[in-house]
Formats: sequence, structure tokens, C-alpha cells
Amino acid sequence: MTPARPLAHAPLALVAVLSLVAGSAASAQTLRIVKPQHLSTVLGPTTIELEVAAPGGVSIERVELLLDGAPLATLAAPPWRVDFDAGDGSRGHRIEAALHLGDGRVIRDLIRTSALRIDEEIAVDLVNVYPLVLDASGAYVTGLAREDFRVFENGELQTLQRFTTEQRPLRVAIVLDTSLSMIRGDRIEDAKKAALGFLDMLLPQDDALVVTFADDVKVAQEVTRDRALLAAAIGRAEAQGGTALYDAIWRTARRLEEFDGRRVMVLLSDGRDEAANGFEPGSLHTLDEARLQAVRSEVMIFAIGLGKNLDREYAREWTRSTGSDSGVSLKAILEGLAVHTGGRMLLSPSPSKLVKAFGDVAGDLRHQYSLAYAPSHDAKDGKYRRIEVTVPTRPDVQVIVRQGYFAEGS
Repeated sequence: MTPARPLAHAPLALVAVLSLVAGSAASAQTLRIVKPQHLSTVLGPTTIELEVAAPGGVSIERVELLLDGAPLATLAAPPWRVDFDAGDGSRGHRIEAALHLGDGRVIRDLIRTSALRIDEEIAVDLVNVYPLVLDASGAYVTGLAREDFRVFENGELQTLQRFTTEQRPLRVAIVLDTSLSMIRGDRIEDAKKAALGFLDMLLPQDDALVVTFADDVKVAQEVTRDRALLAAAIGRAEAQGGTALYDAIWRTARRLEEFDGRRVMVLLSDGRDEAANGFEPGSLHTLDEARLQAVRSEVMIFAIGLGKNLDREYAREWTRSTGSDSGVSLKAILEGLAVHTGGRMLLSPSPSKLVKAFGDVAGDLRHQYSLAYAPSHDAKDGKYRRIEVTVPTRPDVQVIVRQGYFAEGS
């Protein structure tokens, strides 16, 4: 049974759903969130419906909707309805509506939805994947439906519980190399310009943080939706010291893992991991540890490599001691990070191309599909599970998606 709405809503007059009363003799004014109901549980594609009315002679300027404190939509005329993706039900949402009248008054309504729980335990344990589908020319393939996709875990076909083309909120870590090599040819200034342009491409409900790395890793700005704070943090970046590349990946992945949504790291680097003196590692963590943490944290890494010869800049001897990555180039390292996590590696031969590289990342994020499934093998054994996503109806396409995940431990 759905709990009763708070008493604050009780005096509101009831009118027909989606009706607009204006210019009548009625003096009532109404704004009410009709769907979803207060404290109900919602998941997947969800519709918000409003009742909207105004006193006679007073115009309606707009209705503003906020989801979890972030702008969702602005409606200027019926139908008073908007769709959003409520996710897998593992958390509730705050939905706010504000009716702006022509005489300056603002009428508000608020509801909350509840997480899906059974005996106080979250009942939904879905694996989320965000495939990007490209055709042979590299163009985005849009318009695919649920039945076009097949998802396999360890080779076994899975049943999709959710499919949507609506984009779930992002938490993006903008991770900038600020080592001394970035001072060459004003690389740091071009990097900052490109990162600022990327901020402008984020949607209002997306939040971000800024991380810089040189001799050590610094969180220049904690998670926020305030674009001015993020821009200021990017603007303060200065080039100095060595390149703690692996520490930056490891620490940023850990900071992102608490977020319920798409976790993204946009990583820019122009050089291999090493200290400023060139004779020792720049990081305390190894490449293997950094990559493993990114996979465990389910973070998609979009790696931007700056420079013309990244395929000839090889990892130093301390990286070779890890075995599987011995003697690989920086290009291969960045590409491996992207492939394992479901992101992409982009090369920017010159600083002037960075704006395009960041723009390509934004384009990828806006064209991902969102799929979720409940694993048919639900043992909490902490083991790695391989993921494969195919589109049998379009055998000519390339599907970019993370290669796997670690199951929850017992």
C-alpha cells in the first residue's frame, strides 16, 4: 500500500490530470505531482505527470522540474509530462516542481520515491553495461532496440532487465597531466582550454571532479555540479614535476566507485609514469594495480594521449617488472586501460587537437545505450566475470563495452 502523502499536500484542489485552467472564473491555483506517487518505488523509464492550474486572468509562464536537486526539464504548455530514467531502483529520488505564474508568484510541490527493498535489503542486484555502437566508418549507430542486443556473461546468454537510450547521470573525473613536460609549447594551456570546453558539454544533472597529477595526485575540486568551481580548478592547473600516472588512475577510480550511475574518467597524459629525475617510478602503485582498481570500481576510462610519438615512448624498467606489460608503449598502455573498462583511447598529435579529442569523448558519452541484467549465476564468489555484448541484427557494427566485472564477495 502506498503511504499517504504529507499533510502539506492535503489542501490542494484536485483537477483532471494534465489539465490547464486559465482565464476562468475559478480562483483556485494548483500544482501537484500526480505520478509517481509519494514514497512509491520506481525503476527504469518513468513518467512524471503534473496537475497544473492557475487563477483566472493569471498566465502560466513555465513549470520547472528538478530531479535530485538538478534541473530536469522546463515545461511551458501541456502536456505537463516528462520522462526520465529512474535507474535500477537501488535508491530513491527527490522530484520537485515549481509553477511560475505571470504575476510573479511561484507554487511548489515535492515528492520522494523510495528504494526497492525487501526486509531492508536492496532487492535489485543488476549488472549495468553501457555499450557504444559504431558502424564500419566509425559513426554512431542509433535507433537500436532491446531485441537487437545480446549480452553474455562467461559465455552464457543473459536476460535483459532494463534497456534505455535515455542517459543515466554521469559522474566524470577530469584527470589532467600537469607534469613538467606539459609546459612544452603551451600544452598545459591547450589542455585547460579543451577541458573547459568539455565542461560545457555536460548535462545539468551530471556532476564532476577535477584531479591533477605531477609528482603527486591532487583533487583540485571535489564532486560538484557547480561549473564555475570546476572551471576555476582547471584554470589553476600548473605544469611541474614528474608523472604519477598510475597513482592518478588508482586514486580517482576509488573516488568514483561510490556513485550510482555512469562512472567516467577522462584521462589526459603526454608521458609515461616516472619521477621528475627520470630514474624511478612516479607512482607508488603499478600499472596492474591501477588497471585492476579501475575494473573493480567499474569506471570507464576515456584516455587521451597527447603527442606524436606515443607509440615509441616505452614504459620504463619498473613497469616491465609487472610481466604482462613489459616493454609496451604509452599508446598501448592507454589503449589497454580503455579497452578493459569500456571507454576509448583517443590520440591528439598536437595540443591544438585536444578540443576535438575532448569533444569526441562527450559525443561517445551521449550515444551510449544503457542495459542491465541480473546474472544467471548469482554466486557471491568475488570472481571476475567476462561480459560480451553483440548486435546480431547488425553484424557489421563494433560494440565498445567493458570486458567484465568482479562479482560481489560473500
